[in-house]
Amino acid sequence: MAGQVTVRIGVLGGGISGLTFASLIKDAEVIEKEKTFGGMMRSLSEGGFTFDLGSHILFSKNRQTLDFLLSLLGDNLLTHRRNTKIFYKGQQVKYPFENGLGDLPKEEALECAHDYEETYHKRESGTLPKPQNFKEWMYYHFGKGITEKYLYPYNRKMWDYPPEKMDLFWVEGRVPQPLLEDVNNAAKSIASEGYLHQLNFHYPKKGGIQAVTDSLAGRIGKERLRSDFEVKKIKKEEGKWVVKGSGSEEHTYGHLVSTIHIADFIDAYDGAPKEVRNAAHKLRWNSIYLVMLGIGKPKTTDLHWAYLPDAELLPNRIGFPSNLSPANAPQGRSSVLAEITFDPKGKKAKMKEKEVLGRTIEDLHGLGIFDKKDVVFTKLVKMKYAYVVYDLEYQKNIKIIEDFTKNEGFTLLGRFSEFQYYNSDKCVERAMEKAVGF
Repeated sequence: MAGQVTVRIGVLGGGISGLTFASLIKDAEVIEKEKTFGGMMRSLSEGGFTFDLGSHILFSKNRQTLDFLLSLLGDNLLTHRRNTKIFYKGQQVKYPFENGLGDLPKEEALECAHDYEETYHKRESGTLPKPQNFKEWMYYHFGKGITEKYLYPYNRKMWDYPPEKMDLFWVEGRVPQPLLEDVNNAAKSIASEGYLHQLNFHYPKKGGIQAVTDSLAGRIGKERLRSDFEVKKIKKEEGKWVVKGSGSEEHTYGHLVSTIHIADFIDAYDGAPKEVRNAAHKLRWNSIYLVMLGIGKPKTTDLHWAYLPDAELLPNRIGFPSNLSPANAPQGRSSVLAEITFDPKGKKAKMKEKEVLGRTIEDLHGLGIFDKKDVVFTKLVKMKYAYVVYDLEYQKNIKIIEDFTKNEGFTLLGRFSEFQYYNSDKCVERAMEKAVGF
């Protein structure tokens, strides 16, 4: 066959999952559609600024995973204590919201604490009906005040999908339950911290978050990395996996590990049943606009990132890359990264680049983040795949796919291949687990 290459293990997709797996397996080859490896953990450097393709920091509850990530950076490492706020009705409320109630007007703070305590006792006594969707879960665990002031509006905006139409099996552990004492103390302005696993986090000194994936690629070696190869067809022939691209080049593997979007994989998979293809395309996900802004002043804030639950504001989250590392901006300048997540079939998907940039700059100017006249650099990047959305049909559709893939002889790995809302540390953890079997 023309251009045929034979390797024991083929890894489809060169993001954090595929690169981690291949770095642990000596006879694995990675093929990647883009020119640059790293997937969502890539960085863009332009005009002296460095922006990540999303808000990325390094943390993990799993010590082995964290040690692995930090080993990739060596001395190229900074450590921060989180400084994060929620912009709420002109106030900057400490994150997470339930630990920052003291930043609210006193009446609202006491309302949130009262609702939380009342809900807590009803839940503990078993008199509160069990939640059936994500929206009900918020009320069930946090009460009316915290849910309606922050949790519901932020999640409605971030997912660009109604939380009442989302399943809830995934949320335990992702949204930790604060102690009743901490919430009551927060309302009295007695300090407490939440989300302790990311209270202290790490970030590269230089190179943006791509320093992590560049290090992984370096461990693998150029001879086992193939870029500019878009998977068009996957077929099993005589016990081998044949992966074909748009041209004549094809690669043959003894085993296949896929980290690409499950719908793209199933579409390319020769012989996949119609029912499986339909299920894969019914899985929901959202996309993201990344608005990259260079500011002609040295610092606009000390924050690392902030959340914007107000539906009237276009971005749902903003980060400050130059506060993560001074190398992310030229001397005397700073930077802002605004994120707008959106349903790829919704209204926001139809917005023009000029409108996205213009509205974002106006919104952040209005919040006092910067003066719009100080914006010296702008760039908009659109990422097709951002987050997995767990709608109420998710479990039915994923079961159809899992039943099909169970005995097919390939391995699914990573956020969009396993179709799980994994952070980067979980992607690394899963890759390490699956590499053990090889």
